[in-house]
Amino acid sequence: MTRFVVESAGPAQDAELRALLAANPMAGAVAISFRREPSYFLATELQGGFRQVFVLRDRETGRVIGAAARTTRAGFLNGELCEVGYLGDLRLDPAYRGSLLFLEAFHQLARLHQDGRTPLYFTVIAEGNQAVRDALTGLARLKPRPGLPRYRDLGRILSPAINLLGRRPDLSCDARIVRPGPEHRDGILACLNRNMARRQFAPHFSAGQFRAGETEGVQDQSASPLSYPTLHGFQLLDGYVALREERVVGYLGFWDQAAFKQSVITGYHGRLRWTRPLLNLGAGLLGWPRYPAPGQELRSFYACFPAVDEDDPAVFAALVRTLYNDHIRGPHAYFLLGLHEQDPLAAVLGAYTCTPYAGRLYAVHFPADAPAFDALDQRIPHIELATL
Repeated sequence: MTRFVVESAGPAQDAELRALLAANPMAGAVAISFRREPSYFLATELQGGFRQVFVLRDRETGRVIGAAARTTRAGFLNGELCEVGYLGDLRLDPAYRGSLLFLEAFHQLARLHQDGRTPLYFTVIAEGNQAVRDALTGLARLKPRPGLPRYRDLGRILSPAINLLGRRPDLSCDARIVRPGPEHRDGILACLNRNMARRQFAPHFSAGQFRAGETEGVQDQSASPLSYPTLHGFQLLDGYVALREERVVGYLGFWDQAAFKQSVITGYHGRLRWTRPLLNLGAGLLGWPRYPAPGQELRSFYACFPAVDEDDPAVFAALVRTLYNDHIRGPHAYFLLGLHEQDPLAAVLGAYTCTPYAGRLYAVHFPADAPAFDALDQRIPHIELATL
């Protein structure tokens, strides 16, 4: 390993990190590069209030050839408020894959983990990213030792692109669906936290995160040991509420992150490479979004922070339908909504034309912290896609 060195990363490495992301698109029929312009670290602030980023550098070339991030934030495990860990942004230059460089990254992670902030992490790996999944889950076949974490499969996170193809009939339910006003702030926050507590790994929210003019509210919890991420540009009123007798019983936000996170098409493969012109011709005749040319950005937003009392399917369906209809003929081609495959709210996805996409959710722990994983109950996980 003398050829490679692990370094803590900061603003001085921002350009190298952004270049690494741009040069390593997600493979598939549609190759997509997930970018963070103008700042890698600005987008990382969404993942947690506590953040550590490190890079792997090739001494011979001087290039950054890999990266990973460890973050923590306030969340729920077994209904209890605690610090939840997230391992994300794992990238390794394709020229170096198949080596043992993952092991070096995990030795660095083990050193960082010694601060004791959290015993348990989660991570999400795209189903199409088979090389990374094989490398990480292959660690489970090695004899447990302090330097290597264990990856435990918790199922699929469905994250389809819901295509905005045309207005659909409004849906009714026993609640009133409206855009919220300032009088709904406290009710929204209460609805979010009581419903997130019913899910594993779900985020906890603080009122300070949504107060304008407080550096977006991250540090108003300075007396608390818990850390809260910065939600750049998002406010509680950016969404829809379901009201029963003026009580907030459901919520769904919308969040356009194009100012700091972008998805850029880098190419098409397989049959789609040849059929895209014909599909675009048909889309033009029908008024549907077209497949962008390579190099173009996909215009999308997130349907975020879904919370519905008792997982009422009619209320959630009405929230999604209202959001959908309000964004027809706008600047976006689709929106993203992330739900675990076992989440009863995921049934709403069947009512729309979606471009399928999914990831595998893993709980991650070091061998000494296995009791934290073993103690998890059967609550369905919720991972907020917009903050990854």
